[in-house]
Amino acid sequence: MSTAGIKMVSTTEQKVWENVDVSYTETGEDTLELTGERYQTIDGFGGCFNEIGWDVISYLDEDQRERVFEELFHRQKGCKFNLCRLPVGANDYSLEWYSCNENDNDYDMDKFSIERDRRYIIPYIKKAMEYNPDIKLFASPWSPPTWMKFPKAYNHGTMIWKKEILEAYALYFLKFVKAYQGEGIAINQVHVQNEPISDQKFPSCIWTGEQLGEFIRDYLGPLFEKNGLDTEIWLGTINGPDIDNRNLSTGYDNYANLVLSDRETRRYIKGVSYQWGGKYALQQTYSSYPEFKYMQSENECGDG
Repeated sequence: MSTAGIKMVSTTEQKVWENVDVSYTETGEDTLELTGERYQTIDGFGGCFNEIGWDVISYLDEDQRERVFEELFHRQKGCKFNLCRLPVGANDYSLEWYSCNENDNDYDMDKFSIERDRRYIIPYIKKAMEYNPDIKLFASPWSPPTWMKFPKAYNHGTMIWKKEILEAYALYFLKFVKAYQGEGIAINQVHVQNEPISDQKFPSCIWTGEQLGEFIRDYLGPLFEKNGLDTEIWLGTINGPDIDNRNLSTGYDNYANLVLSDRETRRYIKGVSYQWGGKYALQQTYSSYPEFKYMQSENECGDG
């Protein structure tokens, strides 16, 4: 086998975009048979628009910035990223923790604002759109506004399960989607909660499967439908069951199956997304509910 035409580019702390010689060792021959049978269609690949990312890029000179965006988002070369994520409020790569409405008891969302996003996330996305104006986006909160949670904190806790809170939170999603529309940015999907099974040291919120289903069925779904939004609602981003697949059945039944088995809830949901920590439940979910779209919303990282 010849290495002619094979190119490897490496980036380290010391050197960026460095061409590396490619070597080849004879280890045997593998045969790949292309049958033409199709199992699934891949909508795209991408990453997450974070505040820290935009902040770091701002330190580059103009030519370097253009090269980064070209390599990541150009439709004909580079990574060709076309399906990306953004947080609703702060995530673990935000410069500070925040939400779009920290005004206590503002149930009508009169003081809802994406003003902070206009400094970081929105220009980040718009710059990417210069190279791919058709980029698809899905949004999810890491934490609701703190006044909707107990205890009142970004980095742990649960929703306060009261009707007026849940109605306000559904409106929070609606306002977010419409505010981004006003910026010329379409949010194609919302995923209700990032990693609902984890109590993190960064913005997070624990939800049970029952709570996810009730919120989608009784609040978020009807509100989106009433307002004629074509933004899809997804069940995600689920980060369980545990890596230990002995917990597979319990984790699957407590989240995906519990929510999707309810017919009224199911009609509002267009897809299911799993973080790498939930990968063991993916096949079981697909086997039970093949009519939905599925997403790997996070690549394996850390000890994965």
